Amino acid sequence: MSRWHSTEFEGVRYRKHPTRKHGIVNDRYFAIRYRVDGRRIEEALGWASKGWTAQKAALQLAELQEAYRKGTGEPVTLRGKREVARTERERQEKEGIIFEAYFLNTFVPQAEIERPRETKEKKSHFNHWIKPVIGSLPFNEIGILEIEKIKTDLLAAGRSPRTVEYVFSTIRTVWNHAKERGVISEDSPTKKVKLDRFDNKRARYFTHDEANRFLIELKKRNGSHWEMAMISLHCGLRFGEIASLRQGDIDIRRKIISIRDSKGGFSRFGRMTDEVSRIFPKVEPGMREKLVFADPDGKRIKRPSKIFTAVIDGLGLNQGVTDVRQKLTFHSLRHTYGSWMVDRGVPLYDVKQLLGHSTIELTQRYSHLSDKRLMEDVKEFERGIKQAR
Repeated sequence: MSRWHSTEFEGVRYRKHPTRKHGIVNDRYFAIRYRVDGRRIEEALGWASKGWTAQKAALQLAELQEAYRKGTGEPVTLRGKREVARTERERQEKEGIIFEAYFLNTFVPQAEIERPRETKEKKSHFNHWIKPVIGSLPFNEIGILEIEKIKTDLLAAGRSPRTVEYVFSTIRTVWNHAKERGVISEDSPTKKVKLDRFDNKRARYFTHDEANRFLIELKKRNGSHWEMAMISLHCGLRFGEIASLRQGDIDIRRKIISIRDSKGGFSRFGRMTDEVSRIFPKVEPGMREKLVFADPDGKRIKRPSKIFTAVIDGLGLNQGVTDVRQKLTFHSLRHTYGSWMVDRGVPLYDVKQLLGHSTIELTQRYSHLSDKRLMEDVKEFERGIKQAR
């Protein structure tokens, strides 16, 4: 380890890692030095690669010095603060923080600010499936048996394995939230309960003829719904992303759609075709936050209209189809967008970016459409048989 280096902040210094990089510079290990009752104290904080900076170290030092100056009984050293935190965590685990109380009073208020749409779903999971089983229990009394009971209740009620996974995800999210704050030290018991494997990926997409007939009929029924379907089919947007669009998100000149807070929790951009660019009106002055599509009360549309299903059924596109993965729905329009892209030879990585997938694995479902070389191999095999005959 190299020698200590001073910083612009008094009492804060660092050492450089001899080889490991953090960005373009060597990783730095920060520490603080100060006096308590005439005794020099030096305490380590951590690496820059773990989030520490000279400024953050200086703020930590200032907090300790302020506690010492006031003399209110708060810890005046890092060691003291860590000991207090450990004691408090042990006390909480011993006394038991009730899961429902933590969910309603601590988790939900913060989550509603950061991710309101996801929080609404988590509250539904809690009220219907989680609360009846573990709502009244403290964290340290929730184990495998309780989680298994939630799983059994869901399956007995006819819910799919996918729904079980969603509910488990809610429990795990709340649990990790509590763990980060020292309420509990153990991992979520959902990790120890086996989930049934399932495949709910839609395997069917619109052919060009089916899409054309669907759009023609839909436009006759409702122009606004036709516009939403066009945006999904031509731009690959999810229904929720379309319903959340505001006038200020549309850049007609550059043919770009700004998609706020996509499914993965990040913002991204959609690209318009010429036909879609003609759908959007010019942004009205002072109306950048006005929804492009809204319900009769001017609020965000929550789910696809039943008109979409009625048109699909009226055209007989799902006639005789029993496997839900083979049925055409509004979401099939987005799936069709990806499929048509690959059919035209667009690289999978580009399709991933256009669809806003978080990983390339999600885009791999379309890979079979791009393996034209394999089909040529089969044809060559077939030619060999014919020649032999």
